[in-house]
Amino acid sequence: MRATRAFDRLVNAPKRQGNIMRLICPNCGAQYEVPTEVIPTEGRDVQCSACSNTWFQAHPDHDTALADEVDRPSVEPVAPPPEPEPQPEMPALERRALDPNVSDVLRQEAEFEANARAAEHGGALESQPELGLEGQREDEGERRAREARERMARMRGEPVPAEVAVAAVTATAGSRRDLLPDIEEINSTLRSSGERRRPAEATDADLPGTTPKVRRKGQGFRRGFFGMMLLAVLAIGAYVFGPKISEMVPAAEPIVAQYSAGIESARSWLGSSVERGLGWLDQMASENL
Repeated sequence: MRATRAFDRLVNAPKRQGNIMRLICPNCGAQYEVPTEVIPTEGRDVQCSACSNTWFQAHPDHDTALADEVDRPSVEPVAPPPEPEPQPEMPALERRALDPNVSDVLRQEAEFEANARAAEHGGALESQPELGLEGQREDEGERRAREARERMARMRGEPVPAEVAVAAVTATAGSRRDLLPDIEEINSTLRSSGERRRPAEATDADLPGTTPKVRRKGQGFRRGFFGMMLLAVLAIGAYVFGPKISEMVPAAEPIVAQYSAGIESARSWLGSSVERGLGWLDQMASENL
């Protein structure tokens, strides 16, 4: 009943918009808009012009009953947010242990290789420690055994032992020493090369065990030059001694005569060419002057 009365009062309550308030007749529902100044703060009686119904209208700022019953804000309780579900914990990954059969095979293989290398080389070779590293230089068998132990430790997830790490450093230093050239070997090679070159560069041919160096540079040019000189001497000799050759060898007389005629024609052509060249030079010199 109280809720129904409150609802009726809420429906028929005046509506205020700025300085204008709206009155609603509780009998016929007629609506009127009047200034708020016409309603005093203590309220007053108003009458509907449509149905002549009269009711008491309180000032909108002092309608405490309506505010207590209806205008009370209905705040619904807000449910708290659900707590996040805890994530399931991931089980720790178990380290897989190495199969005993595999470890036995690897160990036997390493021991077999170490024994084979030791038998081939007659035991481990001692070497002088360098760079502050103590211990003996490991051979091929020990190196392979060490590598097998390192592989087994890595497969098991165990840290590498300190002695294995020291052996690896020593092996690395030894391998680096092998990469460096031997100074004594280089010096002996240089001395041997110098001794081999010394006899070829010696100038004294009377020294025992030495061989004079044969210089072949320009040998082809000398051969060609001397060959041309020999042909020129033979050609001139055949022209000069042509009559004697004809007397000594009568069968060669036609050939010698033809050769002599060719030489004479060549001489006359060369003489005329030289004369023409000299005349042309004289003419050019006179024109320039």
